[in-house]
Amino acid sequence: MTRLIPTCANLHAAFVLPDSPAVTFASGKKQIGAIMRVKIVVLTVAMFLPQILQAQLNHPCGLAFDSGGNLWVANSGDNQVLELNPANGSVLATISLGLNNPQRIAFDRYGTLFVANNSSSNVTIYRNLQLIATVASSGIQNPLGIAAGDYDEFYVANNSGNSISVFNIDGELLETLTADQSGFLFTAPGALAIRGSNLYAGFGPGFGENAVISYNAAEFLTKNPAEKRVYTDFVNTGPTGIAFDSSGNVYVSDFYSNTAVRFNTQGVLSLVISKGIAQPEGIAVDKSGNIFVSNATPNDITVYNAEGTLIRTLK
Repeated sequence: MTRLIPTCANLHAAFVLPDSPAVTFASGKKQIGAIMRVKIVVLTVAMFLPQILQAQLNHPCGLAFDSGGNLWVANSGDNQVLELNPANGSVLATISLGLNNPQRIAFDRYGTLFVANNSSSNVTIYRNLQLIATVASSGIQNPLGIAAGDYDEFYVANNSGNSISVFNIDGELLETLTADQSGFLFTAPGALAIRGSNLYAGFGPGFGENAVISYNAAEFLTKNPAEKRVYTDFVNTGPTGIAFDSSGNVYVSDFYSNTAVRFNTQGVLSLVISKGIAQPEGIAVDKSGNIFVSNATPNDITVYNAEGTLIRTLK
């Protein structure tokens, strides 16, 4: 989104028109000295150059890339979801209708946007920037995770409900589960993501395995999900975001340890980033392998290359 802002500094020159003739009114009285010198202000081309509207991030949370490569952020402090140019942080679009402390966001394969609103305990759904549905249900309780599947279903992590719920695209509650097949309790889930047929859920710290755990998403529909792999660095991390690169590596933003970490496909820790990270609430990876982390405390998004080097900061 751009806007044209004329400023005094852009005023450049003036032309003077020829003297106008005297004016005679209907009464027959001639206006002596009705000569006007009219100045027409000409604005330089600089006036019409678009001034980039930078994102004013206020407690940024969940991150996601759309199919066009633009970055979306749940700007929870201002009850917005922003579409950003990932190169410079300029705002391309803003959504505010229906939002109430938005925490996590996700796209489905059609480009539909799902937003988990923590304070109102609902999910709002958007297509082409327009609100198309609001899902409120007993199966949604202070959500801190949202993921959209390949079968027109979506998953909600209920942070205060200690559960994960599954809905169809019409917003009908299909299942609510509080534990997996092994009996591991879904206590205070804080992140969800889907890659292929697998659902990844983040738990901790202080509860259970304090990790991101992958499941076969379809098994949630049969009420019997079994752990496939556990991703943890064995510290009190508090996962808030989960993302993937093109190779299938798993990235996690860890709130309490102020880090972003990468695991390979076998669950082995391969990268830890801490520079510039403060209470991270979301993570996303672009097609080039650059890592984007939203930081709640400094109100910014830090960007790293695939090696973990800080390359820029979006504010």
